[in-house]
Order: sequence, then structure tokens, then C-alpha cells
Amino acid sequence: MITQSTNNPVTHKKPKAVGLISGGLDSTLAAQIVKDLGVDVYGVYFSMPWGCCDKTKAIEAAQQIGIKFIVLHLDERYLEIVKKPKYGYGSGLNPCVDCRIHMFSRAAQYMQHIGGDFVFTGEVLGQRPMSQMRKSLQWIEEGTGLQGRLLRPLCAKHLEPTIPEQEGLIDRSKLLDLSGRSRKEQYRLAGEFHITQFSPPAGGCLLTDHNFARRIKDTFQYGYRNFRETTALKWGRHFRINESFKLIIGRDEEENESLIRYAHQDDIIMQLMDNLGPTVILKGDQPSTEILSLAAGFLQIFSRYKTEEPQMVKYWPSHNKNHIQYIQASMPSTQQMEQMHI
Repeated sequence: MITQSTNNPVTHKKPKAVGLISGGLDSTLAAQIVKDLGVDVYGVYFSMPWGCCDKTKAIEAAQQIGIKFIVLHLDERYLEIVKKPKYGYGSGLNPCVDCRIHMFSRAAQYMQHIGGDFVFTGEVLGQRPMSQMRKSLQWIEEGTGLQGRLLRPLCAKHLEPTIPEQEGLIDRSKLLDLSGRSRKEQYRLAGEFHITQFSPPAGGCLLTDHNFARRIKDTFQYGYRNFRETTALKWGRHFRINESFKLIIGRDEEENESLIRYAHQDDIIMQLMDNLGPTVILKGDQPSTEILSLAAGFLQIFSRYKTEEPQMVKYWPSHNKNHIQYIQASMPSTQQMEQMHI
């Protein structure tokens, strides 16, 4: 459990707090309320590869409120949590409670680094069925070692007083008593505080989507080479050729560019000779001619040449865009495509 000195009355010390800022309305309101209580607020945004949060909105919200702001990146430790969550999954492959414990634990470390007094979030009791029920809130607090120093200003009056409230660092009477899934009161408060920079309510991270969850399971089963390349799981069409190779096909220019940017250095990049249409990223070590030809066939199938004779396709290793080679497409059957689709 994290402890702090209790010998500093509020009149001698301006309290410091770390707030998790997602860019959404709840976390933005929580930050505004805590700041208005005379607290020096340090906003933290967690950048995750497939989250529902909007970093741009989080930055804009922090700027509008006038608080300090940093970005922390999730890494391989987060993937291990997704693989084996202590508190289980939600509707898909989303380990909501374990995810929050991980992020809040890192926020607690940052709190200690700056000499802060508590961590706060925009959670609302009963708003989300897995992570924001009373028992879940307790698990999160215990799992982070923040007992008594994890403040939820939007629903604080439904919960036991925290240490900063008991010490007089903040005024409990000015905290809120929100609960449930309605955001009517949050929108009213946004107007009262003149808060305009926030993301609309999202449906949750991509891990709640069953189709996306299949891609994650495939990645865990066959392995990945670094955390960064897992970002590409949210783009394109994915096909598992065999246990050693998979390919991703971009669906538009933005996805094509993103897939190239996040490709592993050993990936193969494929495009049509006229540079129009999709881009294919072939993942795997030293593909054979047959694998390259089949990947080229997938590329052609999703291009304007899908009904024409097999085309010549150019390809190059991600780490050397000048080493361009060529191969003729081998068109996959409909059955192959259905069997390989992830």
C-alpha cells in the first residue's frame, strides 16, 4: 500500500494529484473538478495500440483545463495481461479490471515520482458492467496499492472517504454522487464548466469486438516479434496462410500507409505495378516463391484486376525499399480465402 506523509496541512502545501485523462467527458470533468479544488493536476494519457481513447482529444482537454500533461506508452507487459488476466474477460478479449490495475499502478508510480498525494479517475459507479461496479472498484484499488489514495470525484459520495479527503487536502462536499450509465448530468456539467474539448462516449476498446479478438488470439498462438507491430492488428484484412506466415491487406490509402509505417523490418511489402489499389504486408521469415506468389494473388483479388489474368506484382523487404523484386500472382480460391481469413 502506498503511504504519504500526513504532516503537511493544506495551508502549507498545495496538493498534487495524477489524473488519468482519456480525452472523454468523464475524465475531463474529473480533472476540472479536482483542479478547482486547488490541486496541482498532472494529467496522464496511456497510449495503447487498440484502445478507444483519443490522444488528440486528451491533449486538447488538458490544454483547455490548463493542467500538466504527459503520455505514457503501454508495452509488452500489457500484452501479458491480455493473455492471462487475473479477473477474466468482458464481452470479448477485454481484461477491463486487470487493464485498469496495470494503468493505475503506473499512475501510482508517477505520483510517487512527482511527490503527489493521490491518483484520480473519471470512473462512475455502475457505468460499465465489468470494471465500474463496486466490487471491481475495490479490486482495482487493492491491486494498485492505492488504498485510500484513489479518488473518483464523479461518484465519490457513494464511496468511502479517501485519505486526501480525511486529511483536508480536498473538500468532500464539492465532490459528486453520480452513478449509472446515463451521462445527462455530465453533459450539463460540461456546459456549466464551458468544457467543449472531449470525445463522445465510445463503445469500448477493440478487444471487446469478437472479430478483432480473433486476430489477437491468432497473434498469441503464432507469436509476434515486438509490441509495436501489434498496432497493425487494427487495420486491413488479415489472412493466416500457415503457422509461419500471415498477410494483411490495406483497405484504403490511409491503411496502406499505416501498415507500411508499422511493418516489422523483416516483413515483405507488396504493391501492384501501377501503385494503385491495396498494399499487402506479408509477415514471416524468408517466404518461399509459392508463399510470395500466393500473397501476390491475394493482392490482385482485392484490386481492380481481380477478374483478369494473374498479374506481375512488385515486392521488397520493409528494411530496404530499394530492393524491389517481381513475382507473378497465384490466385487463391474462394475456399482458401475463407479458410485463411482471420
